[in-house]
This record gives sequence, structure tokens and C-alpha cells, in this order.
Amino acid sequence: MKKNTGKKKIIMVCSDGGHLAQMLELKELFDRYDYLLVTEKTAATENLVNSYNMAYVQPRPEGKNRKLSFFISLVKNSWMALKILIQHRPKAVITTGSHTAVPFCLLAKPFGAKVVWILSFARINSKAASANLIYPIADKFIVQWPQMLKHYKKAVYIGSIY
Repeated sequence: MKKNTGKKKIIMVCSDGGHLAQMLELKELFDRYDYLLVTEKTAATENLVNSYNMAYVQPRPEGKNRKLSFFISLVKNSWMALKILIQHRPKAVITTGSHTAVPFCLLAKPFGAKVVWILSFARINSKAASANLIYPIADKFIVQWPQMLKHYKKAVYIGSIY
């Protein structure tokens, strides 16, 4: 992790794939804050450590016994999230989702961190399970399509990240 720069600390956490692509659209924030980018460690994300201040968590489970594997992964990622939150002490956790972000958001609140959830650009007409878990505790909940305001009443629509 980087040394203290005097800038406000934030953690930007997301699942890999499209959620990560959306997060990387917010690169301008990286210079304004002492950030830590957290995503799943996969073959596609391993090289990001060369360009960004990174931490990795367990990837989504695949194959047989997905439900059991998902639970085990959730427990491991919750433990990793707690360790990362203690080390980084962010003022805010910003996420584009999905399941990878849930432990970070839930555990950040007792540390006094603000939670900002940016609902995926892919969510045009339907709710998301992970977003539904965090919606009640989010300090700011942002949707990228105006029609999503009917599903998330306290959300803010500010356009898309793209």
C-alpha cells in the first residue's frame, strides 16, 4: 500500500469484469484521493497492480457446489475486507458493485466510513440483489438510468459513468 499523502483515503471496490470497467472510468478520482482499488484476483486483473494501488480478494466461485463455495468465499472476503479496512482506514467506500463490495460496505459503516454505491450501468429496469443489501445503509446511492429511480426512491440519477 502507498504511504500517507495527506489526501483523504477512499477504497474503491468492485467485482471484476464490467463492474471493474466502470470503476476504472472514475480514474480521475485516483489523483484526488489516497485510494485503494480492490477487486477479485483473476488472470484478467493480476496486471493492474502495475498501474494502480491494488488489493485483491477471492474471485467468484465457479463449478460444482457453488452455494457452499460462495459462502466460503464470502467469509474469506469478509475477513480480508476487515483487514483492508483496518489498514487503510478510509473516509469512504465507493463501489460499482457487486457481491465483492458487500462485505466492504457492511464493515465500513462501524468504522465511520461513508458508503457510495453506484448501481451498474447494466441495471436498466431491474434491481440487483447485492445493491438491495446495501441500499438501506448507503450514504449515497447512484443510478445510471432515470427509470431506476422508481426502484430506489432515495437514489440519485446523475447520468452514466461512460
